[in-house]
Amino acid sequence: MNYFQHVTTADDLKSEYRKLCKQYHPDKGGSTGQMQAINAEYERRMAQFLSGKSEGEYGQGKFYKTRQEEAEVERKVREAVEKIAHLDGLDVEIIGAWVWVSGDTRPHKDALKAAGYWWMRGRGMWAFKGKYSSGKGNTSMEEMREKYGSERLTRTRTLKAS
Repeated sequence: MNYFQHVTTADDLKSEYRKLCKQYHPDKGGSTGQMQAINAEYERRMAQFLSGKSEGEYGQGKFYKTRQEEAEVERKVREAVEKIAHLDGLDVEIIGAWVWVSGDTRPHKDALKAAGYWWMRGRGMWAFKGKYSSGKGNTSMEEMREKYGSERLTRTRTLKAS
């Protein structure tokens, strides 16, 4: 199946990929096979977009920098989760480039601070900022989940959607 047949730009590809992930994720009724096919096609198409641009256009340009930044954010988020994965009683959720931690956090306050998490008093949760946000904090958790996607993690399946 050609999931991205009408996509003409890298930005459109990213947008369509996010929509498909929300629709076909195994937790949303899709299958692992579908997600693997979507991921493989996304990587193939993104490589086409990257190779189809001249060195001067994207070699050191905005898109290349954005891909590097995305990889760096993903690395930071993964490391932040790994630092607290051994702690009991925590509910961990990744929304976009942020990691939100709730549950029985009080006994782990020092460990969360040491791992780079911040107490977000207004939300009553700990958060790790994978990248800077200029938001004012007026967005609800549900709005963030809808906009950026959400992945809840369990202790036995760290870094995989539960």
